[in-house]
Amino acid sequence: MNIDLQKLLELVIPLLTVIFGALSAYLRTNEKIISSSIKYITEAEEMYKDESKAGDQKFTWVVDTLYNMVPRPLRVVITKKCVEKMAQSTFNGIESYAKTQIDKAVDSYFENISNKNEKSTSEKEAEPGIGDAKSD
Repeated sequence: MNIDLQKLLELVIPLLTVIFGALSAYLRTNEKIISSSIKYITEAEEMYKDESKAGDQKFTWVVDTLYNMVPRPLRVVITKKCVEKMAQSTFNGIESYAKTQIDKAVDSYFENISNKNEKSTSEKEAEPGIGDAKSD
């Protein structure tokens, strides 16, 4: 039951090559899907901009488009459900960023209004009104 080291290496090296090749393909495809998801979410928004309540249609289109990027052999590992999760995660990130930017813009707007009102009030107090002028 002695296994020759040379024979073991002849079996292990091709097996490791296949495993690392598949892992590399998986990682490249995963990155491609993630980086393309923003692009396709934006395209879906544009395509369905005139339709109301089209959220499900947009999401389905994005997922189908991204899933078609997955090579058939990898669809065993990268399922449509995985792509749905990636697309939803990307959308959630975009939505969170947009809300943060809107909050900042609203805060800035109200701060500017407040500053203008304070400036206007202080200018009015500094200007002499009728009857405020001293006569000698």
